[in-house]
Amino acid sequence: MTRCGTGHVVRVSLPTMVRFRLAVAVALLVSCAAPPPPAPVPTPAPPPAAAPATPTPALETVTVTASALNVRREPSGTADVITLVKRGQKLALLASTESWMKVRLDTGDSGWVSSRHVTREGDVKKPAVRQRKGNCPADSDFAFATTPVPSFSDSGKHGLVVVEADVDTSGRVNSTRVMSNSTGDDSLAFLTQREIKGAKFIAPIRNCVPRAFIFTYKRTF
Repeated sequence: MTRCGTGHVVRVSLPTMVRFRLAVAVALLVSCAAPPPPAPVPTPAPPPAAAPATPTPALETVTVTASALNVRREPSGTADVITLVKRGQKLALLASTESWMKVRLDTGDSGWVSSRHVTREGDVKKPAVRQRKGNCPADSDFAFATTPVPSFSDSGKHGLVVVEADVDTSGRVNSTRVMSNSTGDDSLAFLTQREIKGAKFIAPIRNCVPRAFIFTYKRTF
């Protein structure tokens, strides 16, 4: 029991006070027993930057010999064409097969070109001569053994006479025919035929065999 200043008496029962104190104690225990906040999750480090791809080193340099050459995606004549390169253009050689060469373009892209239409640095372009086995001669074109000797004419006419000559395998002229005569003088056509008939040839060779051919003789008067 408690006496207030006004003279009133306030009665507080013991069980009520005990319950109040127990409630405060329980609240304190609950607040103390609350789990701590979770620790912050560490931010993962960024992955290392990928190293730039190292370009394939070039074996050597090749030069384009064709007027225009296809660069293809694969070493095949039916593969897609990437671009065209022109005669004299130099390309980095990356790899080669018997018929194809892999090259790198100025753009950094790579493709395949036919090995027949490029030359390696330092290569000397040689005439295409097919060698034969044994005593078989190599293929060759015709040549003069004796050249035609121009004859003098006092015709006074001027122009061009064109004559075709049939040449046999021994290099002799068997027959001739006038194809055109802008001089208008038949004697000059006859003179031209006589000149070419006096010539002697070395016949061309194809597959080990000499071949007959037709030679066109042009004579200006």
